[in-house]
Amino acid sequence: MADKKEENCISPAAADALIAAHDGDTALLALYLARHPGADDETAAAVLCRTRAEIANAREKLGRILRAEKPARTDKPFYPTDEPVEYPVKDIVRTFEGDNAFQPIMDELTRILGTTPSRAYLNTLVDIYDHLGMPPEVIMVLLNYCSDEIRRRFGSERRPSARQISEEAYAWANREILTLEQADEYIAASAKRREDKSRIAALMGIRGRELSRTESKYLESWIEMGFDDEAIAAAFDRTLTNTGALKWPYLNGILKNWHAKGLHDAAAIEASEGKRQTSAGRTDPKKEDEDEDIGTKIEQYWGDKA
Repeated sequence: MADKKEENCISPAAADALIAAHDGDTALLALYLARHPGADDETAAAVLCRTRAEIANAREKLGRILRAEKPARTDKPFYPTDEPVEYPVKDIVRTFEGDNAFQPIMDELTRILGTTPSRAYLNTLVDIYDHLGMPPEVIMVLLNYCSDEIRRRFGSERRPSARQISEEAYAWANREILTLEQADEYIAASAKRREDKSRIAALMGIRGRELSRTESKYLESWIEMGFDDEAIAAAFDRTLTNTGALKWPYLNGILKNWHAKGLHDAAAIEASEGKRQTSAGRTDPKKEDEDEDIGTKIEQYWGDKA
């Protein structure tokens, strides 16, 4: 019995994809590479009586088909490693020479950086392209998104680091952003979320600086809870009145208390709590005691962890 090399076999899924592609050159190249793995374009073109351009185009299509055949993700998310992935030089070279779809990604990163990418950037690109299986057109959108975010936050002279690109790529992979449409939706949602946070921060007197990671998480959680601007402003005002400062845990405690009661807009909060007055027009001491008790408990628990 002839030896059977598993790596040279075409799986049923790949065969179905090749048939569905209706491309004879791609199918022919797949058969040739199954018998001669690692053959370059020039050799394949000569043997198969095709031009190098036709072989290059067929190889790019074949690469997309085989990447789509990768096993489906499990529930375990992707995590970037603590240190940049160090791909062997031969693997990087093979990616450059063996897949014509990779060169435009390199060209785009070179344009963004304004210089030839370093080894760290090459490692990152190969990792995103090979390990995460992100399509070339989505990678280029990712690179520009990273560039825009870094320039917005730190100035027009800054460029994204290899690590920043890697972290963003893994975040996209965990959200299963693998098409241009999904990438556009994510970028639009990110822009809206940034605008919402900036507007709410301005209500609290925070202007002209980037929010810290902790501050940003607080604002995002309030937005996700469904609070409108007026409700957050009311909680902020109550925080200042009761503590004399912007204490984030205290403010968050008030909003979480309202959220538990299903109160997310200023009108509903006012209707539920009244105007802190009795029907006779006097302040309701019971309501004041309740708020004071909530504030005291929050302060005792969190201290000054603003």
